[in-house]
Parts: sequence; C-alpha cells; structure tokens
Amino acid sequence: MTTSLAIALLVATLVLGVAAGLLYLQRRHKPLLVRAHLVLALASVGVVALLALSMPSSGGPPAALPLVMLGIAVALGWGAPRIPRLARQGRTLMLAGHAVLGVAGFLVFLAWVKTL
Repeated sequence: MTTSLAIALLVATLVLGVAAGLLYLQRRHKPLLVRAHLVLALASVGVVALLALSMPSSGGPPAALPLVMLGIAVALGWGAPRIPRLARQGRTLMLAGHAVLGVAGFLVFLAWVKTL
C-alpha cells in the first residue's frame, strides 16, 4: 500500500473539515458535509493504521504517534456534539482540540512517511 493514498485521504479530510469548521463558526450546519468528513476521517485513520502496522520505522517519530493523534482527533470530533448538556463553549473547545490534533497528526504522519 502506498503512502500517497493516505496523504490524499488526509488532505481531503482536512479540506472538508475546514469547510465544516467555517460553517460551524457561522452557526450553519451541513449534515452531509459533516458525514462526508467523518467517513473520510475513518478511512484515513484506517489507511494510516495499515501503514503503521505494515511498515518498519527507520528513525523519526514512531509509527504509532500519528495514528494515536488522528484517533483522538476523530474521537473528539465525533463526541463533541453527542455529549448531553455540553454548552456550545464546551463543544467549541472540543472541536478546537479536534482540529489541532487532526492537523498535528497529519504533519507528524508526513514526518514519519519522510523517514521511510
């Protein structure tokens, strides 16, 4: 499996996430866009997991680091709107953590791929 598929999926996830985040900040909600972002995120994490488990690491960050970061980002993004009685400020904080971990996980993944 090539790393280009994982990079393409992560970039597409990032683009949809930015679009969904901007709409969230405008207090507009597009459920189809959010679902597409979630599906791409799950596919991305799956491909990153396959790469991390199948390729040896030769220096740089450990293979599990981007996987853990992206997994936590998915959990935060999925869980933010589902926690009952969480104020909008709490959801926004969780989604900010989701965005930061997602982008950081992508950058750490790129750093790991560079060492292969």
